[in-house]
Amino acid sequence: MAKNPIIIRQNLRIGELDAESDTQLLDECFIDSGYLSKLLDTNDTSSIVVGRTGAGKSALLHKVMSKAYRFKKLDPNDISIRFLEHSDIISFFEELDVNLDLFYKILWRHILIMEFLKIRHDINSENDTRNFFTSLTSFLRKDDIRKRALEYFREWGDKFWIDTDTHLREITKKLENDTKAKIGTALYGVELNAETAKKISEEDKHEIRKRASEVVSGMQIQKLNEVLDMLAEHSFSDLQKKHYIVIDQLDENWAENHTRYKFIRALIEEIKVFRRVKNVKVIAALRHDLLKSVFNLTRGSGFQEEKYESYILDLQWTANQLNELVSKRIQEVFKKQYTRENIDINDLFPSPKGGSKGMLPIEYIIERTLYRPRDVLQFINECFKIALNRERISWDSIHKAESVYSEKRLRSLKEEWGDIYPSFEETIEILREVPEKFTRTLIPKHNLEYVVTELSVQNSGDPCAIMASKMLNNEARESDVVNEIFLCLYNISAIGFKVSSLTPYKWSFRDSSPVNKAEIKRASHIKIHKMLHKALDIKIATSDIYHKDDGDEDPD
Repeated sequence: MAKNPIIIRQNLRIGELDAESDTQLLDECFIDSGYLSKLLDTNDTSSIVVGRTGAGKSALLHKVMSKAYRFKKLDPNDISIRFLEHSDIISFFEELDVNLDLFYKILWRHILIMEFLKIRHDINSENDTRNFFTSLTSFLRKDDIRKRALEYFREWGDKFWIDTDTHLREITKKLENDTKAKIGTALYGVELNAETAKKISEEDKHEIRKRASEVVSGMQIQKLNEVLDMLAEHSFSDLQKKHYIVIDQLDENWAENHTRYKFIRALIEEIKVFRRVKNVKVIAALRHDLLKSVFNLTRGSGFQEEKYESYILDLQWTANQLNELVSKRIQEVFKKQYTRENIDINDLFPSPKGGSKGMLPIEYIIERTLYRPRDVLQFINECFKIALNRERISWDSIHKAESVYSEKRLRSLKEEWGDIYPSFEETIEILREVPEKFTRTLIPKHNLEYVVTELSVQNSGDPCAIMASKMLNNEARESDVVNEIFLCLYNISAIGFKVSSLTPYKWSFRDSSPVNKAEIKRASHIKIHKMLHKALDIKIATSDIYHKDDGDEDPD
């Protein structure tokens, strides 16, 4: 408890909203829920860190790297995947409808093998490469089975130590040369690109597609399998020394969605393959919605999503953990920037609303988040801005901060879900000035008419816009549009719903299992998330503002 008066100074913050800018507080105020040990354990299959924006994925990867014996962080922005989108040979294959899944897997397998060897053997130059080859040749001299692995490395020669981006270009060039050799005289002297593929007759296209597919399926995959086995025996035999490759920023726009989804799916498959090398681990971070899109848009016949569950580490936070996070950060910030005294939440925030057993300010704040650190930090930082030069944060300051925070959350949802719901900005307006809890019959007619009209002219791939257009063309009913809109709003956590008065509200940020339209149709009661109340002018009785519904109790 602070003995001296506290003055909230300008620019006081309990953290930045991105892990890269927040490393100091992150190191000192990290809350471990057991995720860190699972990722560091190379015997544990958990490798794909999944969570919504602001759930702490990058922060967790930062801690992995700080604890790792050796690691390499890969940023897809540095690999120039966009080069593939402009590659003539790739466009040639895609126009012919040749399956390139194996090619993308080979790219990742090669990249990961080379990066693991670089960090294991400190390969940074041609001289380092020669020393590695000498050691490897001696190890494989009497092993005929492993000769193919040695051949693979020799093919790269002095290019072994070069950057990942150049490796990718070299492999793609090899694909082009092999394709030209395989196709032979059929397209002699003709550039292999999408335009060429379009001009090929259907009769010739079948034969060329067959030969092109053979090129992809024969691309060094057996040699790479031998290399993996060699890694386990030669380079990573010491089980006490763990090596990690950490891949973040997969959510960013480092490639067009079509390419990005295929490349991420190939990475997921290769993460599974590298389980063959016991003391190495590939760890990647993905947003929930991106992983969903990857699986939905790359699934083939016989795809079973449950086979990937053991590899996925789904980040979830409880109210107690978020409370602990805020407490630690407040203490650390005031200790370093203001005073040596221990400052806790009660020194800064007002008394509970409704008496000693009423709602605490931190409870009020957390209820208006998606139970993610970034949301909580953002709300509290706004509170500090409003309460500048005061000794405490009042309830009035909290409410004013909430108005700013709520608008920011609305914008963030648009950015987070823009790929899947590009018309979200129009769709969300169906909730404007609606009661906090409502049924379908309480949706204002003018809200629905406005949203349907706006969506119908969007000309986007948004499922809500598509359904609205169908309705205006008499190809769908009004209820179909409403169900599509509710499914969208549920997925982004703008609303929760009940299928009966006896069940609790179902929220997507708490329940990772997907919801289908059949469940949405059965939704009898709908509730708007409190984070959007201010931004959407939601109607709520004053007596209910500080009320915590039984159906919204914290999951722990």
